[in-house]
Amino acid sequence: MPTLKNLAVLDTFILKWFRECTPKILVVTDGLNFSAGDDFGLTRFVDALRTSTVHAMTPIVRTALYTPGSGSAATLDAATQHISNFQFTDATHGVLKSRYDVVFLLAITTEGGAGLAQEPGAQAAIVNFMQQGGGLFATGDHEDLGAAMCMTIPRVQGMRRWAAADTPSGGGIDRLTTTGPGTNDVFEFADQSDALPQRLYVNFRTSFGVGVAHPVLQVPGAAPARAIEVFPDHPHEGECRVPGVLTGKLPDGVTDEWPVATGSTQRVVPEAIALTVSEGNAFPGKAAVAPRSFIPVCAYDGQQAEVGRVVTDSTWHHFVNVNLIGLTGRNLTDLHQYYRNLSTWLMPKHVRRCWRYPVLIRELVRYPLFEEIRLEPVEKLDGPALHALGEKVEDALQRRFTRADVAAMVDDALDEMLDARTRKLLDGFHGRYGEVSSRDTGLAALGALTLATGNTALQLQDKGDDVKDAIGLFDEAAAKALRLGIQRYLGDAREGLRKLDEVIGAVLR
Repeated sequence: MPTLKNLAVLDTFILKWFRECTPKILVVTDGLNFSAGDDFGLTRFVDALRTSTVHAMTPIVRTALYTPGSGSAATLDAATQHISNFQFTDATHGVLKSRYDVVFLLAITTEGGAGLAQEPGAQAAIVNFMQQGGGLFATGDHEDLGAAMCMTIPRVQGMRRWAAADTPSGGGIDRLTTTGPGTNDVFEFADQSDALPQRLYVNFRTSFGVGVAHPVLQVPGAAPARAIEVFPDHPHEGECRVPGVLTGKLPDGVTDEWPVATGSTQRVVPEAIALTVSEGNAFPGKAAVAPRSFIPVCAYDGQQAEVGRVVTDSTWHHFVNVNLIGLTGRNLTDLHQYYRNLSTWLMPKHVRRCWRYPVLIRELVRYPLFEEIRLEPVEKLDGPALHALGEKVEDALQRRFTRADVAAMVDDALDEMLDARTRKLLDGFHGRYGEVSSRDTGLAALGALTLATGNTALQLQDKGDDVKDAIGLFDEAAAKALRLGIQRYLGDAREGLRKLDEVIGAVLR
């Protein structure tokens, strides 16, 4: 039986076949910088993104300095991938869904300063990006730092405190400090740069399930699943919030700011995915505080309502050089995972669906799947066999990716074949009648998808560079396999239930 080539050879094909799947990320600031030697530089964050894999691909990460109302043309330095004089409406480099998948806004200009109000059309460009499925991250710092860029952006405006009158101070008794004393047991400003991070109290009861962290705070390969429980600390953070009113409109005055979920009558609600604690004594320029908890990260799953996802963070001090220089080991690894998770979770649905092909191809030539799976036609396997295959693939993927990443692959496979109403009906069984459930049907779909992906790669690998529209070919094979896999699994389940009904009927006679 023909086999897939080794990983090194396949990777050269993957980069060409799935070039369109490469995640495109834009990091925008209006006053921080991208200098490696500067305390307020974002280089450690950007470098972490550029050396990570997002959806199994190395992302294209562009940086940008926002200069609203400057009148100068935006320019891209191809060597550094940095945009000077960035404008959200710039014809060549501005924010469009076709140009970027995820946009990070790390803003510093205060309320009333130069921001979106000085660039006609900027807010509309961001809103269109979000409405079309683009992912948006936004943060500032204490008081109203970041308000000029972010405080009027729909959804973002309600998921964090931005206005000067509504934010914690930089030095008063209301400040939010997460910086504990260093090894000398003295509270000092410099402690934000030491090896001792703040502790996050993860919310294990979000819309993504009970007993698992939100996808933004998950780590791969953990069994039992652990979560990211550390952030860099800082003596005066900002504050995220869950909005209490969800009836607002977009600037057009008609479209709901917080739309209802597809197939539902309920609005999708932002979530506090963790809490942290402000506590600490005074030191020069900073008052002692009474301890209290606050929200460091808020997340909105707009994809449930066919719009983009949004995440807000309490401060960009979770991203700048001065707060990262002391972190090492697992603390630093987990922080980099947070950056990767943000990019992954915020990614538009169509880009996320594309990632499954390179991931599955690579797994098929790695241990353990290369020993356990024969690339047979999907038609040869019945429902239980496809389900068993899906379980093997799921287990292998969870060694390298977060549970949320793998669950998203399964959910996307089901969503392509089943409408929202059917999914809801299937979810309602929860395995009450054997393995008739959305999850088990999804595992059978994953098994079928894996075979289709492997067999398509097998057919195309000898063509190499001559393959045209590789994604289209994989999509076509996937659609056929998913339909067949779901039909086989549910058909076999129905037959099993019919036989069970006969036995029950005989017993009750």
